[in-house]
Amino acid sequence: MPVSVLLDRLARDWPTDTLTLGDLAAALGQRGFGVLIVIFALPNLLPFYLPGLSTAAGLPMMLVAAQLAAGRPRPALPGFVARRQLRRDTLRRITARAMPWLLRVERMVRPRPSALTSATGERLVGLWVMMLGLVVILPTPLTNGPPALACLIMAMGVMENDTATITAGAVLGLVAAALSLTLLVTLGWALLAGFNHLIGSP
Repeated sequence: MPVSVLLDRLARDWPTDTLTLGDLAAALGQRGFGVLIVIFALPNLLPFYLPGLSTAAGLPMMLVAAQLAAGRPRPALPGFVARRQLRRDTLRRITARAMPWLLRVERMVRPRPSALTSATGERLVGLWVMMLGLVVILPTPLTNGPPALACLIMAMGVMENDTATITAGAVLGLVAAALSLTLLVTLGWALLAGFNHLIGSP
């Protein structure tokens, strides 16, 4: 079942108005790694910036990726994350806004197995997603979306055993991380120069 259809059904058919992340992980089972990474990446693809959103979504994504990297058979969220509630309407809105991204990626995805889709390959993907999560959680605008998109693409590649999609996401993640860190360094130098100018001014 495509991720877009799965998320749409979850948002539409969940039996209660709210769901916990723990319930969601339990319902997804082995597919939970990929779907949870997609869910936590989606808020960073919204066409506006909300302070704190990148950290709130990025940290759980890193926890899920860390378990994938550790070779866990299915995600087991820690209690403080598993108890976090999400309104079904909120999930529906996020899914609706991000649906164009999901559909674009899904059009490219098909099973293309290789060593990268093996258990060892999936652990490497988890490690890279976890590292990109460090960029996603940076509290600055314009630096969160590209690495989050890379994580989403890799997660969908893992779910469909698609080497090409995983590779494309990994390369995008490398470029996104480089651009984000360059932007941060540039911003830091500009702030430092402005501060020194103020201190040095009469």
